[in-house]
Amino acid sequence: MVAATPTPEPPNPLDLIADWPEDQPFSVLFLGLDRRPGEGGGRTDAIILAHIEPRARAATLVSIPRDICVANCRTDPFRINSVLQEEGPDALSRRVSNLLGVQVDYWVTLDFNGFKRLVDFFGGVSVDVESTIYDPNYPNATDTGFEPLHVEAGPNHFDGDMALRYVRTRHQDGAFAREVRQQQMLLALVEQVISPKTLVESPAFLRELSNAFESNLPPELVPSMAKLGMGIGAARTVSGAIRPEDNLVRAVIADNGAFVLQPNVPLIHAYTADLMRHSESLPPPDEGPQVELANRQQPTS
Repeated sequence: MVAATPTPEPPNPLDLIADWPEDQPFSVLFLGLDRRPGEGGGRTDAIILAHIEPRARAATLVSIPRDICVANCRTDPFRINSVLQEEGPDALSRRVSNLLGVQVDYWVTLDFNGFKRLVDFFGGVSVDVESTIYDPNYPNATDTGFEPLHVEAGPNHFDGDMALRYVRTRHQDGAFAREVRQQQMLLALVEQVISPKTLVESPAFLRELSNAFESNLPPELVPSMAKLGMGIGAARTVSGAIRPEDNLVRAVIADNGAFVLQPNVPLIHAYTADLMRHSESLPPPDEGPQVELANRQQPTS
């Protein structure tokens, strides 16, 4: 009797994708745009820097408030959320680098419609909502009135429209809580969208979604970056935000009556560096339990 020939195991799709070099950390600036029909650049509704440390397989997220002033704070303030529209994404990347003390290598912009399309393209996104949200003043689609928003606490699966509402609402708990939700959504999308299948087929996905976002990321680098991201996830991400209570910014009323946040740049540099040290000091993924540090706002010294 002839023994059956063992069926060879199918190749691992990840083996087809080059590993990202361990000695090349990089930073990506994610920009969510409030862009109306007919507008060019648009105001940045969300600004999140993601710094990736390949050797430690860890990441740092830092949210930047859109009301931070970057020039003429006392007289005629220039807010950071206007930089992209006035000066472009490269100039905004330089200003963020100066603010955080971290080099920004790449940027990605996504407007509201592009964000909704991205989420819907991948079948929605699941998020664990920490506490019930009720926002009676959430704007309707035409900005002519309100469309109250209600989200129950606990596990939720959002389509693109609801995901956008979740990351934009701030009436109930303020702008800084919204930044935490934006980081949560970014991590959820990375964990739920990136898979061996999407990595191998990423060129096709990028072509399909090319009108949903703009970026200076070289397309040939995206699969290796995403493969690295699969080994990081929320459990190996340290998150922070620039908050007044940490003396990183302070509220200022300018001569023209505008409200802005004036940054303490040296303290922000130190804070960002501390966050990055925490992420880079995490134990390797194969040595002991992973440490839950997502949404950490202030590292201990």
